Amino acid sequence: MKGKIPGTGILDRYVALEVMAPFGVGVALLTFALVTARMLKLIEMVVNHGVAVSEVVGLMTYIMPAFLELTFPMALLLGVLMGFGRMSGDQEMIAARACGISLYRLAAPVLAVAFLVYAASTYFAFSLRPWANGRMRQELYHLSQTRTSAGLREKIFNDNFPGLLIYVDEVSKTDGTLKGVMITDGRDPHQWNTIIGKRGLLVPDEEHSQITLRLFDGAVYGVEAQSDATHVTRFGTYDLSVSDEVLRFREEDVSELQFVALKRRISDARASHTRDYEAETELAGKFTIPVATLLFALLGVSLGLKPARGGHSERFGVAVALFFLYYSLMKVGESLAQRGKLNAFVAMSIPDLVFTALAVWLFWRAASDRGDQGRGPGDFVWDLIERFERSRQAA
Repeated sequence: MKGKIPGTGILDRYVALEVMAPFGVGVALLTFALVTARMLKLIEMVVNHGVAVSEVVGLMTYIMPAFLELTFPMALLLGVLMGFGRMSGDQEMIAARACGISLYRLAAPVLAVAFLVYAASTYFAFSLRPWANGRMRQELYHLSQTRTSAGLREKIFNDNFPGLLIYVDEVSKTDGTLKGVMITDGRDPHQWNTIIGKRGLLVPDEEHSQITLRLFDGAVYGVEAQSDATHVTRFGTYDLSVSDEVLRFREEDVSELQFVALKRRISDARASHTRDYEAETELAGKFTIPVATLLFALLGVSLGLKPARGGHSERFGVAVALFFLYYSLMKVGESLAQRGKLNAFVAMSIPDLVFTALAVWLFWRAASDRGDQGRGPGDFVWDLIERFERSRQAA
């Protein structure tokens, strides 16, 4: 066809593969970094609560969608920076531009990949993450029913619950029944109680996200801190409600709601002349946060053409810095939305608006050759280092 550049189909595939390869590596590395941050919590569940490794792996699969929502935009930015940086370093971009292929045309396969990642991020935000969060809550509740007593070790003082010190003489291996229980309750600084029971049970309460320590045939020995007065109360059954902070790490309830349920919650709140700002913020974030994948792709094209004196490590640093800026702006918008200071969609769009202006401006300058192609985004850091070295040598 007239005006068609031969081999552009091959060029599209080539550029897309150059971006997708580091993108895949970036997703793996960044997700692993986020998983590592949770590792201590998971190890604690295995060691102190008797949770099987297979059950922990199951929990991790439910946490993954939330992790991937964060890693997809940053990994795509990293992939574009690395891919275009390599092609630019090998003079392939100069050759393509010399053949009459504009930067707009070279960016087309990158934006195609970005739209695929955007679609995946949107699916995660609207469907997969709410479902996974709900499943994780159910799994944690199941674990609290079956495994909490395994975290109480026999014949030692356990501090699994905040403010409580629990001694258990024997834990039944069959039904988890506790025998010979003594509890020191110091949660109220004005009154200390020591509770002794012949038998006990741990009863999870899913509705209130807590656990009830139910004791039988015992007594409560209390001491008033101000008056040093003591009292003894005998009981047949005694319930002590506590929060299971160790097994509870879960998202807020709104993050478990699908789109229809979330809209209904917002409508019900407005019908009662109140505003559920948390739900409105969650809904707005489902629309605005996935847009970051498109903006980061466009930014990556412009910045990838720039030289990097520090090599791939500098490009990785640029990706981290940009993502940190986006995340900081997102948190500012989230805070404004949840406090009702600004409309939720406007507040959550703050990072997208800032990065849209930055991405479009940098891409236009790069496409029209108006930027300084000899300097990259990391050069100001190297300039500072060189100035520091010169000042140190002069001193």
